[in-house]
Amino acid sequence: MKMPSLRDSLAYEGFPQATRRVLEHVEASCSGGEAGTNLGALVEEFVHFRPPDALPHHTGLNALQELQLLQILSDYFGAKTNVGLARQVFMVLFGTRGGADRLTDHKVKLLGKLVSMCIATQHEMVLDCTAYWILQEGASTPPVLTLLTSIIQDYCMLMPGTLDTLQRVDKTSPSFACQFVTIVTSLYQLKPDAASSSHPPPSLLEVIAEWVAGNPRICLASLKDTKGAVPVTPIPGLCHWCVKSPLVRNPESTQEEAMIYSKLHLGILQSLLTAQNVAPNAKLLPVSAVEEMVSDLRALVQTSEGQGDAVQLAVERLAQVMQVAMATGSTQLNRKQVAGLYGQLPENRLLSLILSYGGEG
Repeated sequence: MKMPSLRDSLAYEGFPQATRRVLEHVEASCSGGEAGTNLGALVEEFVHFRPPDALPHHTGLNALQELQLLQILSDYFGAKTNVGLARQVFMVLFGTRGGADRLTDHKVKLLGKLVSMCIATQHEMVLDCTAYWILQEGASTPPVLTLLTSIIQDYCMLMPGTLDTLQRVDKTSPSFACQFVTIVTSLYQLKPDAASSSHPPPSLLEVIAEWVAGNPRICLASLKDTKGAVPVTPIPGLCHWCVKSPLVRNPESTQEEAMIYSKLHLGILQSLLTAQNVAPNAKLLPVSAVEEMVSDLRALVQTSEGQGDAVQLAVERLAQVMQVAMATGSTQLNRKQVAGLYGQLPENRLLSLILSYGGEG
């Protein structure tokens, strides 16, 4: 059947049957069948209901129909067992090429609703496909940051009572949990400059600490999809949080929050140790991340008069991270290079011990 006649047939059938047929057509195309030249146009018109020739006042589906669309998408992916094929279909439906797609805003908004629903229902396939989508789009691209912001808004701000649902995601989809934490550490960064510093919501921090401390492999779940590429994990961002948290004051911080950061720090060390078995010698702590961490710590120390204990805790955490990273081959830095970076930091017994033994290796 030629595409024009298929399009006419779909237009005649209308929603929701046309949507189901387009999903089947996309799957057949991804499986190696005849792709056709207007596959994207069919998806725009009969899945997103935003055809290229739509008039400015075109509104697409109403609220009830959109709920039905979300259920159709959930049911479709729930019935799939071929992960590779499901990922291909997912990218055809929601890929934005890093934000260059005409329907980027609409796609991300619809995907945000689908992912929030699938967190509530613990839908493994959709969450796994979303983790793959994040990798393909790029962790720091606007579509990814927008998606994660909407999920945080739903589960930590608008519906905090549902936080226990989010907390179970690490069991349902470790790959999604890993990507989720990676993006969260880029959304919330503890910086020396208060104007550019932002603290993660305490409830979200607690969830992440439970994930990482409870299962050290969570931070490594993305490695299976990035073989041969530069590792993208939450470890650098989490190290930044734990090392700098004693010195970056949060007006709403509590003693309980300090304990959560301690728990998270232990989880990071366990993750680095676990990496020896999962991905030996993977450089999980890039040189640039360490340099930025040390630079920020120096700036914080300079403005931390009277906080001797907090300074020592921050430097000691950094020393512990580097000790484990060097021992496990998770960083390219050796002791001599680390000593050069740490030259302007306050003296610390553990740091001195680490840098004094083992020569330059």
